[in-house]
Amino acid sequence: MRVGFIVAAVGLTLSGCASLSEDDCKTGDWQGIGVVDGRAGFTSDKLNEHTKACSKYGISPDVNAYMAGRTLGLQSYCTPISGFEQGREDKSYRGVCPIASEEGFKVGYSLGNQIYVANEAADDAQDEVRNIQYRIDELEEEARGKNCKSSEDKKACRKQAEAARMDAYLARAELLLAQNRLSTLERQRDRVMRSVTNQLMDLEPSYNPS
Repeated sequence: MRVGFIVAAVGLTLSGCASLSEDDCKTGDWQGIGVVDGRAGFTSDKLNEHTKACSKYGISPDVNAYMAGRTLGLQSYCTPISGFEQGREDKSYRGVCPIASEEGFKVGYSLGNQIYVANEAADDAQDEVRNIQYRIDELEEEARGKNCKSSEDKKACRKQAEAARMDAYLARAELLLAQNRLSTLERQRDRVMRSVTNQLMDLEPSYNPS
């Protein structure tokens, strides 16, 4: 119970800074700190950062307690579901899982990363549609030639407006292609989601990948 409580507290601290605060060093729950780092998938090199941070206060880590805690944390990290969540967010895997659990983690990671890639492709296509639509709006505004009446060179202004009308026409054709591409990628994303969900349920029937 005590470890679980301090792990939660240390987790809040570690999430907001590079290493440990003075209070973390003085509290000295090195097992709890190790659990947090293990759950985050950090290598044992993370201890070097903590050692450097705590040396400012004349404190040295309990290496054995830290490593024991990190081993416990890795048990939570090195699972297929954790791998899926890491892959879905495109987080780096640092090769920390033991051989016995690494394969399952990597299977989950691959499934999660398929979703990440599909989402990124659809999001990029959506951005392209928005950018083209914005360009069309600007061109259509220019094509209306509202400023030509007050322009010193009305002929050049009308010529520019006509060019804008042609550019807007071409951009609308480009927009149609981009919208079709977006629809295709969205359908592909849906297929990936269904496929990944089915495979994930085979790994962990009780997991809800929402």
